[in-house]
Amino acid sequence: MKKSTVMLLTLIAAACTPAPALTPTLSPPAAATPTPALAARVNGTPIFLQEFEKRVAAYEREWIRNGLDPQSGEGRQRLAQLPRQILEGMIEEILIQQHAAALGITVSPAEVEATMRQLTEESGGVESFRQRLASMGMTEEEFRRNQETAILAQKVFERLTADIPAAAEQVHARHIQVAREDIARQLLARLQHGEDFIELARQYSENEATRDLGGDLGWFARGTLAIPELEEAAFAIPPGQVVLVKTPHGYHLLLVVEKDPARPLSEDQKDLLRQRRIREQLQAWRAEARVEIFIPLSP
Repeated sequence: MKKSTVMLLTLIAAACTPAPALTPTLSPPAAATPTPALAARVNGTPIFLQEFEKRVAAYEREWIRNGLDPQSGEGRQRLAQLPRQILEGMIEEILIQQHAAALGITVSPAEVEATMRQLTEESGGVESFRQRLASMGMTEEEFRRNQETAILAQKVFERLTADIPAAAEQVHARHIQVAREDIARQLLARLQHGEDFIELARQYSENEATRDLGGDLGWFARGTLAIPELEEAAFAIPPGQVVLVKTPHGYHLLLVVEKDPARPLSEDQKDLLRQRRIREQLQAWRAEARVEIFIPLSP
């Protein structure tokens, strides 16, 4: 019989047994066990303040060990933003765990052990591994739980992105990026009078990544271009056409060079599509979740 069951039966028996005809000696009430402080709660699942603070401290130590200067402007800014980043990460971990259960996804002890063995070997052996954990202020059991969480997340992400295709509609385009609308319109007029797009891009584009390439953006599928406004315009216009597009980066003259309705996706493109799918799913889960935050966080 389980210990908890034995204790319950004992309490029931004591409640049903008549008290002896003696004047009872009253004992002082036992001190109440303090409730652990919470940093947040996600759909009723707690994130304990102590665990949150420990993780923030571990990341601070790791960043500083890797060269971050906590006294520099950049260092202070990154460290100020760290608590919010850590808490959002812990919220996402719980959302992943909750939805993994709904999807029937689990992690076996054998999978965790295999990962622990691999990481121990990569660290140079047991002693080196333990020293690394100590420098992070983390116990082996805590690290083991983190690895279980990471494996579970990987399985969930693989399930979410299993249908990423091998090929997709793609566009090959070029652009000229400038800060001012009047300059963009002047360049558009010159293009309409027959001047060469590539040469104008090399002379006037302010986008350093593509200027020397004549504004070449290469081939891209939906969801893989870093500037969504350009991507949307590129799929909307036919090859050979030039349009003026305003984005948060400035004004762009966009030329669609060619289109392919079923061009094979590169591994980099597949990775971008996976990342987008995962990011959108996490945002959707976060939006529909009941998330309570009990600590102040920097903007």
